Amino acid sequence: MKRDKAPTTPDGNEKWYDKFSRKKSPDRCKTLKEEKSGKIYKKTLKNKNTENAESVKIPVSGGGNKIRVFVAETAKMFPEENLPPDSKKILTEFLSVIQNIRPLNSRQLAKIPMQIRELSHELTDERPDRRKSYMNETVKLSSYVRYFMWWNLIRLTKLFAGFAPENLCLEDGDVCLDAGSGPLTVVTALWLSRPELRKKKLTWYCLDISQAALTLGEEIFLSIAAKTLPEPDSFPWKIIRLKGEMGLPVKQRASFITCANMLNEMLEYTAPSARSKSDFFAKKFCEDLLNYADEKASVLLIEPGVPQSARLVSAMRKIFIDKGYEPVLPCPHAAVCPMDGRRGQKWCNFAFTTEDSPLPLLKLSADAGLPKDRAVLSFVLVSNRFKKREHDETDILRIVSDPIKLPDTKKGYYACSKQGMLLAVDEGERDINSGDKISTEKLPQKGAYSRDKKTGAGEIFLRK
Repeated sequence: MKRDKAPTTPDGNEKWYDKFSRKKSPDRCKTLKEEKSGKIYKKTLKNKNTENAESVKIPVSGGGNKIRVFVAETAKMFPEENLPPDSKKILTEFLSVIQNIRPLNSRQLAKIPMQIRELSHELTDERPDRRKSYMNETVKLSSYVRYFMWWNLIRLTKLFAGFAPENLCLEDGDVCLDAGSGPLTVVTALWLSRPELRKKKLTWYCLDISQAALTLGEEIFLSIAAKTLPEPDSFPWKIIRLKGEMGLPVKQRASFITCANMLNEMLEYTAPSARSKSDFFAKKFCEDLLNYADEKASVLLIEPGVPQSARLVSAMRKIFIDKGYEPVLPCPHAAVCPMDGRRGQKWCNFAFTTEDSPLPLLKLSADAGLPKDRAVLSFVLVSNRFKKREHDETDILRIVSDPIKLPDTKKGYYACSKQGMLLAVDEGERDINSGDKISTEKLPQKGAYSRDKKTGAGEIFLRK
């Protein structure tokens, strides 16, 4: 169906949501330009962090003590260099992987951008009208894996590549469960981003209400795994597809449970009057997931980085802690979350720019009228197998914002710490980004800090 114009209401006015998805003018969004030679698309994109640093100004308050600390170490949350070369190649050529498995003719391929845009509306502003089993529909599933799964693989591989080896201490024979697996996005992302796990004999229970999505997902996973194994016929990971909803019985307890981009969808199918009750649903979701867990399990939750999802993740974090689990990532502490998104407060989320994403994906996004210049997510990894945090001579800051322009040409960053939310002012010229983990000397107790006038957060100054 050809759509040359934006859809309208019966009175001839443009639908309210279309202003968010139609292509914007070049001065308001990042554009793609086609090179004359080879038809290669390049992205003309300024660094998003730089733009934010120039556009946001927050005054630094007087009063209180000016706390200056030494920085011992900085670690990136999204280290591009950690992703294996074979994985980068597969992510760049992901469309050809799908085309080899479920080929479309040229006429069908021409319709993909429009179908992606329509599905995007169903996943966002038209959610109440979307069928719960939409992934069983051939056209929507085809659009989903060619666009949404591709972007999710970009997000998740970047995230998983930054995990320390001890965060994913899986051993031969371990059982894993992926709740709301869809086309096995999490399983595929782990395979691509963690080559040390490719040798482990793992059993993956993949649970979803869509049999079609699970079947296609397994085909995609096996195709990608075959490209990265020296012996393509021997797969150390065993995939067991489970068609059903959360609560479906599983024969074995899992030592690693993942759940990505599912809880927000489950919340959408509840009564509108109940959606704000994040504590109630957090308790229910935690109990459902822990019914699958063994005595030494880790649970990884990943959701879109929007306030409602972040509130749910934060509420579930608290319940897991109450049940004896330790927050491993991204939290630098096991105290109350200072950014739970309640009552207009800041919510915990992490972002990175998409300028280094595969060019074919950037072109497809532009063709669908959905240009994307940054990816955002909220997540938490909790575990029942690690020892409680021990006191040491350093403290940890987790950066939760883009750079903020401050007086005297300084830059600041909101950060999570065991002292609560802080405004960290960089006195040097460090390359600091959203999600970075910064180890500092021991921080003083709350009462000593000067305060940020905008948020009331304590201020610390990172020495040169």
